[in-house]
Amino acid sequence: MKSLMVSSERIHDLSDKTGTSMEDECHDLVLRVYDTIIDPSLWPSVLDRFVDLVGAQGSIVFDWDDREPDSRLVAPFFSGFYDAEILATYLEKCAHLEARDQEIVHANTGANDRIDVIDDTLLAATTDDLKRQEHVQKLARFGIFRRAAGILSKDNRRLSLFTVQLDAARQPLDDRERAIMATVLPHFAKALDLGLPMRQLAEKHRGVLAAIDRLGIGLCLLDGRGYIVADNAEFERQRDDYPVFRVGNRGELLFTSGKGRVQFDRLMSHARNHGRFGARPRKEAIDTGQDSMLCIEISPLYASEEIGSATFDGFLVSSTDTSLPLRCDTSPIRDAFDLTDAELSVVESISEGLTNPEIAERRGRAVSTINNQVKSILAKSDCANRTQLVRLMLRYGASFLRDAPDRS
Repeated sequence: MKSLMVSSERIHDLSDKTGTSMEDECHDLVLRVYDTIIDPSLWPSVLDRFVDLVGAQGSIVFDWDDREPDSRLVAPFFSGFYDAEILATYLEKCAHLEARDQEIVHANTGANDRIDVIDDTLLAATTDDLKRQEHVQKLARFGIFRRAAGILSKDNRRLSLFTVQLDAARQPLDDRERAIMATVLPHFAKALDLGLPMRQLAEKHRGVLAAIDRLGIGLCLLDGRGYIVADNAEFERQRDDYPVFRVGNRGELLFTSGKGRVQFDRLMSHARNHGRFGARPRKEAIDTGQDSMLCIEISPLYASEEIGSATFDGFLVSSTDTSLPLRCDTSPIRDAFDLTDAELSVVESISEGLTNPEIAERRGRAVSTINNQVKSILAKSDCANRTQLVRLMLRYGASFLRDAPDRS
């Protein structure tokens, strides 16, 4: 088995034939990746640039769509090599084979935060056996043979299933290409994760920023100096209700806690400071230093037609009030983290915004019992606290949209 084990620190030693620093190439790609949060339509161009960097033929991001009674394998984002109609037909006919391959990738993926990219040597005993597989033969018609895949979300392994496809004439991924992937894929994971609310909004509205008051999470755009350019009604409400951040005299966003400010400044200083938690980007949330129930996250925002600027060079801050009731599908959470029936009941109560004492009163249990059950849930889901747990739950069929509030 080959996994993505090459350290991203090696990337500065690698250059292309023109002498252009590969570190610069990767940095520029990373900035473009985060622009997809505001504008999901940018993903094909981002994947095209990624494909060029690693010398691949194509790249696809898969999701399992569980909104219908029968789950469907869909490809929300793919590089320009693919025709959308042909790809949809392939998924309809070969979803069961892709699902089998994904199970093999799951079984060989570590439980840590690292993104493991597994090549196709695990999918069949020999190269000849691999060539005989039905879906491999279909891909071969388009000049594709070798593939590699990885899980970009270990919170919900049915989302953000990343694949890269190689030309039939070339060799498997080499160390240089793996170093590039080790550098950029954690940023792919974070952008896909933070982009989920905006993707829901984009399905309903063409002008995303014009409709941000429809989001149930707080959203704030900052310029490169940290000054507020725009925000939504939910972010304003959170500023009023929680002593976490405030607006300075010059319109800058300020954190009241020193620890939160340090993290905020670090994430604003360089793009490489993002994506540190690989396939679990929720762990990068800014620590407010208070029991505020806010999950605050920040990402670079280089350019966006939505903003009307070719180069914005600012930041996007999103803030989720984890004390509010949320709509999510809790049954897959039980299966994903092997929860007991009692623990699932606690998760359902947490999704309603109940505190531990309130859950204890509802269920007729001692608060200490509920505390222990919550600790068990946190351990099983690799969450440090309830805020991280709610953040994880939001990746299970949650709706981020609501009726637009009256800001008057």
